[in-house]
Amino acid sequence: MRKFENPTRFACALTLLTIAVACGGGGGSGGDGGGDPGEPPTARTAVVLTSDFTTSSLATLPVEDPTAVTTDTQTFHGDAVARTFGNTVYVINRRGADNIQALDATGGYATRWQCSVEDPADPDVSQNPQDLVDAGGGKGYVSLYASGVAVVDLNPSADCSGFVRKRIDLSSLADADGRTEPTRMVVLGDRLYVTLQLLDNFAPTDSSALAVIDTTTDELVGSIALSAPNPFSETKGLPVDDDGKIYVAEVGNFGVLDGGIERVDPATGRAEGHFITEEDLGGDVNDFVIVSGSRGYAVISDADFNYSLVRFDPGSGEVQATLASGGAYLPDVEYDDSSDQIFVASQDFSNPGIHVFAADDSEVTSSPIDTGLPPFVLNFID
Repeated sequence: MRKFENPTRFACALTLLTIAVACGGGGGSGGDGGGDPGEPPTARTAVVLTSDFTTSSLATLPVEDPTAVTTDTQTFHGDAVARTFGNTVYVINRRGADNIQALDATGGYATRWQCSVEDPADPDVSQNPQDLVDAGGGKGYVSLYASGVAVVDLNPSADCSGFVRKRIDLSSLADADGRTEPTRMVVLGDRLYVTLQLLDNFAPTDSSALAVIDTTTDELVGSIALSAPNPFSETKGLPVDDDGKIYVAEVGNFGVLDGGIERVDPATGRAEGHFITEEDLGGDVNDFVIVSGSRGYAVISDADFNYSLVRFDPGSGEVQATLASGGAYLPDVEYDDSSDQIFVASQDFSNPGIHVFAADDSEVTSSPIDTGLPPFVLNFID
C-alpha cells in the first residue's frame, strides 16, 4: 500500500469539502484566446486541469508515456473543473467567474470561445456553474448552483449573444430555503438527469434527488428521490453502466458514515439503494470510478480529512484493498480503459502529482508525475 505523506491540504479545498460547494475567486468571460499552440494529440491523452485554488492551468500527458508532460498550456479561473466531449475540452469557470471556456484539443488547446452564464435579470448573483454536458447538435446544458439549469449553444457567435438559450427553473423541487443546488448531470436518450443536493444553508437536509428534464422541450418533467442526502463527487459527472443505470455517490454529512454509492434506474424511475455504504468503505465517499461489475475504486476521507484510495467489488459491496492512504488530498480518480490503469490526482502539499496504478493494484509510477500546479480534474481524450 502506498502511503501519501503530509496531512496539510489547501484551505480552499477544505472549505469546498466541508460545505460541498465550490469556493470563490475572480474571473471574466467572453473573447477568444489561447496559449502555446503546441501539437495536437496523436494518441490517448490525459488532460489534467491543475489548481492551487488561486490559479488553474492545463497539463497534458500521453497515456503510453505519462511522464512526457506538457504543463501550463492555458490558465484559468482559480475555481474550475473540466469535461471532455469529442475533441473539445470544456472548462467550467465556477463561482466568481461564471463562464464556460471551450478548448480545441486538435489546435493545441487554444480557446475557441468563452461565454458567460450570468443572468442579466440578476447580475449581482454568481450563477456558479458546476457541470456541462454535450447533448449533441450544438446543444449543451450547464448546471447552475445558484438557480437551475441553462440550455446553451455550443457553437456560439463571436460575441456570445444567445449563448444561453433558455433557463430551466427547478424551484418547484426546492426545500425550505428555496434552492435546489444542482450539480452533476448526464443525458440518457431524451432525458437530462441532474443531482440536487437540497442543502439548507449549505448543510445537508434529510433528502436529495435527481431532477428529470425532457431534452426535446427543455422542461422539468419529474424527479427521483435518492437514498441519502447530499449527492456529491469532487470532480466527476454522473457515470452510467452498460445497463443504462446511473451511479450516484451520496456523502450525507461529512465526518459521519451515513452515505454510500447507489444505482438509479431511469427505466423505473427509482433509486435502488446503496450497493456499498460509507460504513463499508470506511469513510466519506469523495469520488469513485466503476470499472466493471466486480471492480471499482473510491476515494474516501475520515473525520480528520485523511484520504485513502480503496478498491471494492460493486457486486458484493466488499472492500478488497487499500491502494494508498495518508493526509494528501485526492480530488479525482479515473480509469483509462486503453491501458487498464487507474490514474489518481494527489494534491500532497510537498509532492503533488499523478499516481498511476495497474490492474493488480501495484503502482506504476515510482514518484508522482509533476503537472506544474497540483492536479485537480482528470479527463481522457483520443
